[in-house]
Amino acid sequence: MEKIYFLIQKFIFKIIFFGFVSVSAQTSDLFLGASPIDYLTGRAGDKMISFQANGRTHLFRPDAKQAFDKMVEDYEKFRKEHETKNKQKLPPIQPISAFRSYFDQKSIWDSKYRGKRKIAKSIKGKSPEEKVKLILEYSSAPGTSRHHWGTDIDINALDNSYFEENGEGKILYKWLQENAEKYGFCQPYSPYHERNNQGYFQENWHWSFAPISQKLVREWEKLYKEKGKSLLGKIEGIDAISNETPLIYVTSVNKKCDEIEKNWNTVLDTPQKYN
Repeated sequence: MEKIYFLIQKFIFKIIFFGFVSVSAQTSDLFLGASPIDYLTGRAGDKMISFQANGRTHLFRPDAKQAFDKMVEDYEKFRKEHETKNKQKLPPIQPISAFRSYFDQKSIWDSKYRGKRKIAKSIKGKSPEEKVKLILEYSSAPGTSRHHWGTDIDINALDNSYFEENGEGKILYKWLQENAEKYGFCQPYSPYHERNNQGYFQENWHWSFAPISQKLVREWEKLYKEKGKSLLGKIEGIDAISNETPLIYVTSVNKKCDEIEKNWNTVLDTPQKYN
């Protein structure tokens, strides 16, 4: 009964928020008019919409941005009610990074590989394979990042402890865990052990618009099986990345993301648009 009630709630939410016509219009083209290879590897920034947050310009897919805005709006209502009732300040949802181009990600990757950008452990004296493994704890190789798709966003702090016990974002994180899926969002990098200890480490700050991003995972996987590591381009340490590694890291995500995508389409009771 609880699951049925939740689905009914989500059905009503999407009718009010999106409307059947607007959803169909906004998501009828998975790649927003770009070629699949350009879109999936972060070369379609011109298809995104821009917004200002924290003194920076960010880019996001239009449908993901609409869902994110509604989530932020409802969290703000909760935040104000909580502060009034409990006399306790809560942080707003603050975007840090949304869409990243191939070249943005290449800059991050190459800088870390060369030791010019800080990572959790020093890469000094490490072999190419060890460097790659360390970088992949929290950073994607260019051509493989979910941030290329305009569906994913980092918020507030790139530090898991911020969202955990005694952290400033503890209540925000709890609210997201309980409510984000109503807006189509999941945490792709959930606790490591829940994903068979594969892929990136846990990222409490990273949230993804699953109705689109999980379709893009499958499209990326098909493209990678055709093109292989050429999708990554000329990057530092490319020879130390096995052929299987990109597949493992792109596909090792929270199973909840797939559940949200499935339920999102089921509740709408509309044809699958990206088969």
